[in-house]
Amino acid sequence: MFVWFWVGVPFLSVVFGNVWATMSPWDTLARLFAIGDEPAREYPKSWGMWPALVPLAAFLLLELVLPNGSEPRVLAVALVAYTVVTLAGMARYGRATWNRVGEGFAVYFGLLARIAPLGRDAEGRVVLRPPLAGLPEVEPCPGLVAFVMTLIGSTSYDGFSGSSAWVSLTRDLSGAALTIARGAGLLAGVLVASGAYTLSMSAASAVGNVHWHVLAVRFAHTLVPIAFAYAAAHDVSLLLLEGQAGISLLSDPFGAGWNLFGTATREVNFRLLSSNAIWYAQVVFIVAGHVGGVTLAHDRAIGEFPPARALRTQYAFLGVMVLFTVGGLFILSAR
Repeated sequence: MFVWFWVGVPFLSVVFGNVWATMSPWDTLARLFAIGDEPAREYPKSWGMWPALVPLAAFLLLELVLPNGSEPRVLAVALVAYTVVTLAGMARYGRATWNRVGEGFAVYFGLLARIAPLGRDAEGRVVLRPPLAGLPEVEPCPGLVAFVMTLIGSTSYDGFSGSSAWVSLTRDLSGAALTIARGAGLLAGVLVASGAYTLSMSAASAVGNVHWHVLAVRFAHTLVPIAFAYAAAHDVSLLLLEGQAGISLLSDPFGAGWNLFGTATREVNFRLLSSNAIWYAQVVFIVAGHVGGVTLAHDRAIGEFPPARALRTQYAFLGVMVLFTVGGLFILSAR
C-alpha cells in the first residue's frame, strides 16, 4: 500500500490532475469534523510553504534514514501525530489554506498535478490544457524552493544509496553510525542539488541584474518536472512490480487469512518488465523531465527579460540541467 501511495499517486497526479484533493484522508476527516475554509486566524504570508516541508522531511527520515522507520508501531505514532497537527492547522488557518501550504503530501501532489493535461478553470470545471501549463501559475512564496530541492535531493540520495559505491562506503557501519551516515547522505543530496541551482541563479542574476534569490523563487516551478522525473525513474519498477503486492493485500489487508476479492493468493509477476525495458523507461523519464524544466525556464526568462538578455540568463541553468541529467543517469547506471 505504501507503493500505491508514495509512488502511485504521483503518477496519477501527472496524468489526471489533483486526485489527492479527493483521496486525502486528512481532508476527509476535516470535512467530517466540519472544519471549513474560514480561518480562525489569518495565515502568516511569511511562512509560505515552510510548514509543508516539516512533514515531508519527517517522512523522508522515516523512509530513508531511521532503521525502525517502517515498523508498524512507529508508523502508527507518526500517523496519529501528523493527523492531529494537520487537523489543528486546518482548524486554525482554514482547510483550503492548510492543504495549499501546510499539508506536506497535498503540497507535493498538488505541484505534480500542475504537470497534468487536465485541470480546473475558475468555476471548477475540468478542462484540457497543454502538459506543464499549470506550473507557471505556481505562486512564488517562501519555502517553495526548499520544498522542491528537498524532493530532488532526497530522490537523488535514495537512488545513490542503492549503488555499489554507497554500499562500499557504509559496509562496515551499523547502529547509530549507519543512521548518521544515512542522514548525512540525505542532507548532502539536498545541499548538492540546492547548491547547483543556486549557482545557476547567481549566474543568471549577474546577467539580468536581479537578485539571485528573487530569480530562484520565480523559476522554482521549472524544477517540478525534474522532481517527478527523478521519482518516476527511481520508482517505476517498484510501482509495476512490487506494486502488484497491493492487489493481494486488498483481499487480506490485516493478514487474517481473508480473501475478500479473490486476489489474496495472487503472486507478483517479476517477468512483467525486462531489465532493458525498465532502463529505457528510466532514461525517458530523466530526459523528458529535464527537457520540460528547460522549456519552462525559457518561457519564464522570456517573460522576465528582453529576448537577448533572456537567452544569456539561461546558459548556466542549461548547464545545471545537463549536470542533473548526467547525474541522474549515472545514479541509475550505478545501481
